[in-house]
Amino acid sequence: MSKNKRKNAHYKNKKEDKNSAFGHLMISIIILGVVVLLFINVALPIIKEGTKKIVAQKTVDLIEDNIDKIAADHPEVKEALESLSEEDRETVTEIIADHIDTETAGEVMEYVNEGDKDGLMEYAVENLSPEEISKLAEIYSRYSN
Repeated sequence: MSKNKRKNAHYKNKKEDKNSAFGHLMISIIILGVVVLLFINVALPIIKEGTKKIVAQKTVDLIEDNIDKIAADHPEVKEALESLSEEDRETVTEIIADHIDTETAGEVMEYVNEGDKDGLMEYAVENLSPEEISKLAEIYSRYSN
């Protein structure tokens, strides 16, 4: 190979290397974008649902822990909450999970910590559907004497 051809071949490789580096960068950016979109569309909703379920369960646990404050005047409410079956506890947790977010969780926790059963009742009437209220009433009627 002549000297001129070797020189030209050397320059072509550098130019092709620059183009291939840019191509690799673009492919990497596209792959990263796809991964981010998949995370946003698939993983994030799953994480949010799991978090809502945990917060709802913690709310139910907090209500159970503070049952003496909430049901001080109504021992039948305390008895009903203490004897909930696992299935009914799950139903109550699902109802809470459907309506809970960071703002409402704080509001409900405040009612529970203060023993404000009227505030809890008002919150339930304002935020729960008639079907959910009837489910809760049905669960309560099963456990009250």
